[in-house]
Amino acid sequence: MPRRIVQSQLSANTATILNTIRANASAQYQNDIPEITQATDIPKVGELLYGNPTRANEFLSELINQIAMVRITSKTYNNPYAHLKKGYLEYGETVEEVFIELTKAREFSTEKGPAREFKKSIPDVRTAFHIMNYKVQYPITVTQVQLKQAFTSAQGVKDLIDRIIAGVYNSAEYDEFLLFKYLLIKGITKGHFLPVSVDTSDIKNFGIASRAKSNSLTFVSTKYNNASVHTFTPKEDQAIFIDSQFDAEYDVNVLASAFNMDKATYEGKRHLIDDWTTFDSERFEAIMEESDGFEPITAQELELMAHVKAVLVDEEYFQVYDNLTTMTSTNVQSALYTNYWYHIWKTLSWSPFSNAIVFVDNNATIDLPQTIDYKVSSITKTDNATLYTLNLDEDASLISTAYQFVQTKQATSDGVAITHYGSITVPDGVSSVALEVTNENAVYTGGSITVATTAVGNTITLTKQ
Repeated sequence: MPRRIVQSQLSANTATILNTIRANASAQYQNDIPEITQATDIPKVGELLYGNPTRANEFLSELINQIAMVRITSKTYNNPYAHLKKGYLEYGETVEEVFIELTKAREFSTEKGPAREFKKSIPDVRTAFHIMNYKVQYPITVTQVQLKQAFTSAQGVKDLIDRIIAGVYNSAEYDEFLLFKYLLIKGITKGHFLPVSVDTSDIKNFGIASRAKSNSLTFVSTKYNNASVHTFTPKEDQAIFIDSQFDAEYDVNVLASAFNMDKATYEGKRHLIDDWTTFDSERFEAIMEESDGFEPITAQELELMAHVKAVLVDEEYFQVYDNLTTMTSTNVQSALYTNYWYHIWKTLSWSPFSNAIVFVDNNATIDLPQTIDYKVSSITKTDNATLYTLNLDEDASLISTAYQFVQTKQATSDGVAITHYGSITVPDGVSSVALEVTNENAVYTGGSITVATTAVGNTITLTKQ
């Protein structure tokens, strides 16, 4: 289960830190390094450590692992976006998100009772798996000169810790901000968000649209999530993302009123984004080259993001977990320095069952297309059936991709099983399957699977009715 890490503050001075390290160190360290009783003892301890590489290495190890790491970890898990992260996962955990759709009611019937008594009523259960897909390390070097300088003042060791923290924490904090921005940009341009067009030349238009949608999310609906499941989002679970320029153009009280919140509540739910049209891709070049869980943000996607003004999303949309934070080290005796690596592993994903709305200007193209294409990604033959997997063939777009395959009456009659996501099981003896897909109020038909000729890589086109 994910867990939260409590925030702590480092207020101790050098003497307290040194005595704490000594109390937790080896017996040999305690024999060689005296306890500090007054500030004038600090330089003496520094001389002893500097002249004894073994004890200096032990000191640095304890300094990093017991004090600096505690502080770094505390800061990392309690940043301004902390409530959007889901906590810390133990090593090796995979998150399975389960959503159970509403059960349809039926009329009571005494006559049908015996037939229904032992009949199975299988619930519509949807699942999404979120796996660890982000592993990075931040290197930092501590030299013997830096160690020596740490003992020249009563705050020297604390200053050294602060420098170590700043070196890795600021980097990790900035990258975590970019990760959330990455999820938003990819989610919006891949159609995971329902786009709402607004004439933003008048704040009243934005106010009406944002208040209406914020209120609508509190009611059960299938419109606002990518899986088209029946769900809702209370006001207290709604998060607002807005770029700094758009936020600056309007008074905070006006925006708070637009989302039907008081000022304090609105400011707690508002998350500023620097802008929607830039992304520091250079930070993740090496990661994207080695990971199949990330892909570059393209110029086309950033061009589309120019239409974005604000985002209204369920906090559960962000499936972000921390899997590992640790510091490892190597002592380089020949050059009198120690290399440290701060390792961070994360699970970075999104929930298809969570409501997500993006407000765009009225120049954006958000109307559903006349045709949609599906690629046949795999075909698997079993003893008595053939399983086809279809994936939407899409380019970057603001258009909602909440397409759902329909289990038609004809498919049921033929014994064909069709999932919402495009997994189609065709029993032997059935030669073809007519496909039907819905999105919002639109229905797409005209495409089909022909068992004798449909192959991997084929494109199946459906037309809007």
